[in-house]
Amino acid sequence: MSDHADHGVGSDHGVGSDHGVGSGDHLTGLDGKIYVGRTSGFGTPEQILKKRFNSHHMRGKGFGTPKIDVWVQGAMGKPAIRGREQQLMDYYGGVGSPRLGNRIRGVSKLRVVTGRVYHELSNRFFGNIAPYTGY
Repeated sequence: MSDHADHGVGSDHGVGSDHGVGSGDHLTGLDGKIYVGRTSGFGTPEQILKKRFNSHHMRGKGFGTPKIDVWVQGAMGKPAIRGREQQLMDYYGGVGSPRLGNRIRGVSKLRVVTGRVYHELSNRFFGNIAPYTGY
């Protein structure tokens, strides 16, 4: 598996909105674990990610500066990012893996229909990096 940190800022799929949604690829912990998350707001991807990190709950647990994986704007951006966040978690081994710092899934397995939609939208916007792991 390659490290997804080299993706940088992904394609901007703007559809008339300046509100962006991003998947901060990861925060790397002192123990080498990866924490995957997402953020949204107004400004450049870097400004929004910096604002999120300044108050991030994982900073106090030793997780460092986040890197942007992908970025998108528009109505379909939020569900595509939700799918990407879960795919990144699965890429790094899933919740419970020694590589992942997340303690809960980004998309609940109980979200049967929306989970599949999030996954498929992520595939369309950014390409698939992990198989679907919901029910």
